[in-house]
Amino acid sequence: MGCVLHERYSTGDGYSGQSFNIYDASRKVWHQTWVDSSGELLILEGELVGESMILTGRATGADGQAVEHRITWTPQPGGSVRQHWESAVAGGEWETVFDGMYTREGGR
Repeated sequence: MGCVLHERYSTGDGYSGQSFNIYDASRKVWHQTWVDSSGELLILEGELVGESMILTGRATGADGQAVEHRITWTPQPGGSVRQHWESAVAGGEWETVFDGMYTREGGR
C-alpha cells in the first residue's frame, strides 16, 4: 500500500507553498512536486544516500535562467530532521536557500 506526504509551508510575510511527496516504486525513486505562491513549480527526484534523503531538480527562474535545486533531509539526534535546500544557477556555486530543523509537534 502506498502513501502520500502532503506538506504545507507558510511564512509571516505572505509566502506559502505546498508539496506532494511519494515513492515511485515502478522507477524506484522518491518524487516531490512543489508549488508556491510566487508561481514556482519545482519537480524533484532522488533517493536515500546513507541516512540522508537527497532530491534534485531544475526550475526556470523569473529571469528565464535555469536553476538547479538540491534538497537534503538528514535525521538528527533526538528525532528531529534537518532540511538543507541549496540552489545554483547553471555552472554556478551551490548557495543555501533554506536551512531548517523539523521537530515533532507536542512530543509525538
